Amino acid sequence: MSEICNNLKHQLIESINSSSKVFIVGHNEPDFDSISSAIGIQNLCTAFDCESYIIVNDSEQELEPSVKKIIESSKNKYNIIRLSDFLTLIGDNCSLIVVDANKKYQLSVSEYLDLFKNIIVIDHHNPDQHTIASTYSYIEPNISSAAEIVARLLNYFKVPYTSDVSNYLLAGIELDTNRYKKNTTSITHDVAEKLIDKGASPDFVNRLFLAEFETDCRINNLVYNGSIFERYERSLFQYRQVSFTLNRAFPTTIYKKEDLAKAADKLLEYPVDASFVIGYVKDGLVSISARSKSDINVGEIMEEFTGGGNAQSAACKVETTDIKSLEEALKRVVGTKISPKTESHSLSIIPPQYQKVKK
Repeated sequence: MSEICNNLKHQLIESINSSSKVFIVGHNEPDFDSISSAIGIQNLCTAFDCESYIIVNDSEQELEPSVKKIIESSKNKYNIIRLSDFLTLIGDNCSLIVVDANKKYQLSVSEYLDLFKNIIVIDHHNPDQHTIASTYSYIEPNISSAAEIVARLLNYFKVPYTSDVSNYLLAGIELDTNRYKKNTTSITHDVAEKLIDKGASPDFVNRLFLAEFETDCRINNLVYNGSIFERYERSLFQYRQVSFTLNRAFPTTIYKKEDLAKAADKLLEYPVDASFVIGYVKDGLVSISARSKSDINVGEIMEEFTGGGNAQSAACKVETTDIKSLEEALKRVVGTKISPKTESHSLSIIPPQYQKVKK
């Protein structure tokens, strides 16, 4: 990271100092990792006296309640704007910094990328054919979260930041590591300790993660009543157990994407090697959240459905009105990825209607 930090530091300084404005964007429907990383980079821009803005264009209904609270309390302090505001502010010599995302279809500014002089990407999800062209990118799937990368950058720059920023970055790390249960290294713990030294409060972060009763009931009902378990032969006498979850009683139920992700995380508490949770996020649009705690690379599996992520955490969105057929297609893909006997059939088993993602 030290050498990378030197390169990233140089690119950031050059881009910030040479830009009239810097715009910062994370993925649509931001989570703690996305919004905290954006706030951290905005803090960096402020330290270099650069005018900067964070773009969040989601409706209130699309935001998770705790993320919504962060945005509402930080809107003026960290210049959080909507896409319509961006269109009035964009001018010559502006740069874009993308955090916690690298795919074009994940960004609210996807149609305006050619307006930027420089584009820098800071992310921890695997790149693919949908990854945007950039002036410089630091994409490292082995790091826990974008929040960890940004926290390390702020410490590397020796930029002062408030306890609010520390709290948000710590929440981002804890979200993407599922409270340090996955994709966590000794450096991740060191960064978390430094954030606490800078004023982050574990109690404050714990309160951000408090589940709402109705949401928790909905997630638990999905997990306990909608999960089936499949056993796949990895090699001779070696097996992998995978869970597939959807609302089998009422399959057209609409869920928040974050609820599906929480359900996938929860399933890793049980003896499964990977979990896939499937649900509608709006009429005709299904989201799959995938998690792994073994050698099953869920990022590669989600890429088959034009989604992505990394080996431990990934997702995709698919336009369909037949969620049960999509589950069967997913099972076949998982089977070909896990069992060497069926690897040669990998791509042909996905019906064409499931190869299109909602942009």
